[in-house]
Parts: sequence; structure tokens; C-alpha cells
Amino acid sequence: MRRSTRTGALLGLLLTLLTLSIAPSAQAGDILTEKSAGRKYALQSKAATDKAGKATCVSAEINDAGNQAGKLRARTDCTSLSSLGSWETFTLHTNDKGSHAALRSEANGLYVSAEFHDADPHFGMLRARQDGSIGDWEQFQLVDLKDGWYALRYNFTEGGTSRDYYVTTEVNSTGSDENLLRARTTTTPGSWERFKLVEIPSSNTPPAAASTPSRTFNALTWNTCSNNSSCAMAGYTSAQFASAVAQRASSAQADVIFLQEFCEKWAKPLEQKLEDTFDQGADTWDVRFAPIQYQVGTTGQWAQKSCSNNRGAYGVAVAVPSENTWYKAVELTSPDDTERRTGICAAIPSWAVMACSAHFSTGGRDAEGKPYDDPDRYVQQAQASALAQQVGSYSGYRPVFGGDLNATPTVKPTNSTTPVLQPLYDAYKESDQPANRPTKGSNKLDYLYASPSANWSLTVIGSNTGNPSDHQPLWSTVGLPAR
Repeated sequence: MRRSTRTGALLGLLLTLLTLSIAPSAQAGDILTEKSAGRKYALQSKAATDKAGKATCVSAEINDAGNQAGKLRARTDCTSLSSLGSWETFTLHTNDKGSHAALRSEANGLYVSAEFHDADPHFGMLRARQDGSIGDWEQFQLVDLKDGWYALRYNFTEGGTSRDYYVTTEVNSTGSDENLLRARTTTTPGSWERFKLVEIPSSNTPPAAASTPSRTFNALTWNTCSNNSSCAMAGYTSAQFASAVAQRASSAQADVIFLQEFCEKWAKPLEQKLEDTFDQGADTWDVRFAPIQYQVGTTGQWAQKSCSNNRGAYGVAVAVPSENTWYKAVELTSPDDTERRTGICAAIPSWAVMACSAHFSTGGRDAEGKPYDDPDRYVQQAQASALAQQVGSYSGYRPVFGGDLNATPTVKPTNSTTPVLQPLYDAYKESDQPANRPTKGSNKLDYLYASPSANWSLTVIGSNTGNPSDHQPLWSTVGLPAR
């Protein structure tokens, strides 16, 4: 276990907030994306599969030298997905709400580029090598060929000329170029241009929860407004962000932390800062991330929304003791053609606690009557029902969860008498009832919930003074009976 639980520690609110300590940010090229619970894919090539007579998937050849490093080649037997490693694992990302998708290699954390500056025979070669944000060379259209396969189409514009190229598996090449992936075909896609995105499954079953005595610990939730230019946090470095969160975690003496509007590449720096703040750098915290997504075109495939300024994907996070080895994204059905909202759950087996963070779709209308994503709030209510069911579905675990649910306790869907969040109140105990104090402006949008047998005490709404977010942090002490 990380450390003893600090009872009564929420009195730290009375302390004056410390000045942010700012450390150097992570170096470019560091792999800071391994903390993510987002969907992961293998990319199967039809041409290479037909040639080999067995399912064959694409590898990013990270160990190659020079301008061959990270080249994509269809050469790995993927009959069994469990045998695949990071070289064969990719994630999908978008910076234009799903109009295009970028591939990112799990092996080096870099986006795949189409190398149009190279001469034949490598013109248009695909390489996992882009260390910055998604640019023109990393944007592909995912074309559904209606037979279970997709084509990857790249639009190359130069000197006023625009041309579409389809990614091809070069099955007739030899040596190190055999089955190389190149964006070079301008005609109708054939078998060489067909690929399949095969989702790599994650475990649905956490490790067995332990029997445990009664336990009291502190939980903190905060929407950090990390990707909204109107908030100071959006301009922070990873070190500034980690310091801001650790500062509030210290005031709360938090044992678990739920974060929303979070950028993926900040998970590892935050984990390290929490360890420095609480435990002199010992390996005591685990920070995990899950992405908000957009559908790629009309394909039914989903790509992770990107944070600005090369900070990885955008979504939610949870920080728990480092004993955690199991975590899972909780995808929430969302209104069509909008962000697919999400949650993340992480297991703490010795506590028999499942800790989950979530962020609901925006509901209602703005001051001028313009609709948000879910103007009638029926989807929000469905998200509440789904979250209530999911967090309570892990056998032996007591749920403790929180987040920005984008609804006040009493708001109702249009023409309904049942509040949006009633499914959560029916099944769980909320930390700030009956006070229901506001956490954003004059509205209560942020919540902490726990099992019906839990006892919440000393709930605190953090000060707005010096707050770099448009939400105030919320923290509380929760007591759980023996299990």
C-alpha cells in the first residue's frame, strides 16, 4: 500500500495555497503515452495476408536506422492477437473531429507520416516518426470499402496540384522493402490497398478484491480546463500542470484523484509529481488516462480527440495507489456527430475499491438559446444510467467515483419529471448533499459518489483564488465499512 490514510486531512484547506513550483518539461521524443486506456488496434494487410496464407499485420520497424526508422511493413503473423507487441499496436487520433485520422505507434509514441519528400522507390513511404502535433503528412481518410476492409487515402497537395493517394502494401518488393507500406496508388483501391483495423481486446475482469477492514480515505475531483484557451491551465507546461494538481491534492491529502479535461501526455509527469509531493519520489502512484473520441467519418471507427500543443489525446484521468494493475475506459454513448464522452475505472484490490472518473456531454442551451451537444438532456440521463451500472458491475469492489457531470442535481430532461442524475442518486451516496454547493459559477456540476453504505464527511469546495480552471476542485473524506 502507498501510505497510511490521512484522516481529517481536509483541514489543509485552511492553509495558504503554495506558489507553483515549475520544473523542466518532458523532453521531446519521450514516450509519455503508455498510461492510456484508449482503444488499440492491429492493422491487417489483405495483400500480405493473401500472400502468406494467414493473417498478417503491419509492424513499425523502430530499430531501423536513418530515414528507414519506424517504417511500416506488413510482416507479422497476427492470427493470435495476444502474441502482438508494441511494434504491431497502433491508436487512432484526430484533430479535426473525425474528418481525418492519424495512426500513432505504441512502440515509440510517434504519429505515422507519409514521406513524400523521398524519391522512388520510397516515395510516400509510411513511417512512425512525427514527434509533434498531427500535421498534413499524418492525416488520412479512412475509406470504408463495404467488404470488411478499409483504404487509407492521403491527399497530397503541392504547387497548386492536388492528388489522392491510397496506401499500398508492396507485396512484390524484396528484401527490406518487402511488404512496405507506401501512399502511392491513384486508382480504385484493390487488394493491395485493403486494410483491416482489428481492435486488440483488453481484460474485462479486474483482479480479485481482498477482504478488508473498514477504511477511510480522501477523494478529490477537478475539471482542470486543460484544453480551453479561456483557462490559464491550457497554457501550462506539463510541469506547471502537475504542480497545480499536486498542490490541490496536498491540500486535500488526497488518496485518489479524478480529473477531467486532461491531456494524455501529462499522466506520467503528474504521477512523478505526486510521488515527489507525497512520498519523496517513491513509486507509489499510478495515473491512468482514457480519451474522448470522434467517429472517423461514417465508418463506425473511433479516433481519439487531440489536445492542442502536442500534448497527446484529450479526456479524463484517475490517480490511484501504484498497486493498480487493471484499468479500463468506460465509453459513454453520446449524441450523434459530437464528442463521444468517457470515463475510466482503476482497481485498488487491497482496498476493494474501484475508483472511476467521468465527464458527461454538455447539455441544455447557452444564454442565447443555442443548443449544446445534448439540448434536451436525455443522453445525459442515459450516460448517468450507464455509469451507475458500470461502476457497480465489478464483483467484490466498492465504487468510489467522481467527475464533471455537466448537470445540476435538480435539472430534468425536456418534458420529464425525473432529474438527469437520478440514476446515480438512486444507487449511490453523493458527498455534498444536502448542501449542493456550486463548483462552476453558480452551478453544481462536479460530484463525488460512493457505495450506499459509505459515509461522506468534511466535504470541501476549493477556493477560486488563484484557480487556473473554470471549475473549483471538490474533495471529501469517505468512510467504507469492512468487507
